[in-house]
Amino acid sequence: MTTIIAVLVMDTTFDGLMNKRVWVEQPAEGYRIAVDTVLLAAAVSAKPGDRVLDMGCGVGGVMFCLAARIRDLHLTGIDIQHELIELCRKNIEHNHLQNSATAETYSVTDWTARDYDHIVMNPPFHAEERHSVSDNKIKRTANAEKTGDLPLWLESAARILKPNGILTLIHRADRMDEIIAEGQKYFSEITVLPIIARTGAAPKRIIMRMARGTAAVINICENFILYGDDNRYCAAAEAVIRHAMSIEFKVIRPKSAQIEG
Repeated sequence: MTTIIAVLVMDTTFDGLMNKRVWVEQPAEGYRIAVDTVLLAAAVSAKPGDRVLDMGCGVGGVMFCLAARIRDLHLTGIDIQHELIELCRKNIEHNHLQNSATAETYSVTDWTARDYDHIVMNPPFHAEERHSVSDNKIKRTANAEKTGDLPLWLESAARILKPNGILTLIHRADRMDEIIAEGQKYFSEITVLPIIARTGAAPKRIIMRMARGTAAVINICENFILYGDDNRYCAAAEAVIRHAMSIEFKVIRPKSAQIEG
């Protein structure tokens, strides 16, 4: 009997991130790394020796940006799309991380390894029933959120983190209250960092850290601003996006206060 294996052939590009500290091969069309990837990596408070899991890793951009900032991490990436995992494995070699990084084709709910110090995630943002979805299969799978996906991602992260582990995620700002409500089922300490394009703008993205603490607390941080009046990256954004620096979380008020631009 002859077995036929379908192989997806795609055009790819080879791109440098963070002043070419990181190199990624990625699809030429559809799912592409954006600034969210670099910002998420910069928000992870890992230290050398930590075990980090990237849930929905795609081609591995977050892992590699994180490795460029923090040495000696043990990195694992999982994604349901085998085509992206194959690219991620190539990118592990491109970035010389064969001894510290692995990538596996798995759904986030089926992953069974535990006791991670950190989990990072950039989950699908757009509900299929409320948004136009891409005709590109890879982009559609990466971006289109099915009903019930977010609770499953958060529950899975809580299940496999260490008791004192931290989940760091990036999402749409208009989903903040929903994510907090779901996150509070598993985490007691939630810190929110609004990302704004420029002073006076409303946030379109938020980065959240979720951890188990001794008391329930929700903190809102000072806005992280991307652009100055000259439409160039401001100093803090330049440091993160170009020079592999971390994002500082400056807590300024409780969640009961309104997020303002």
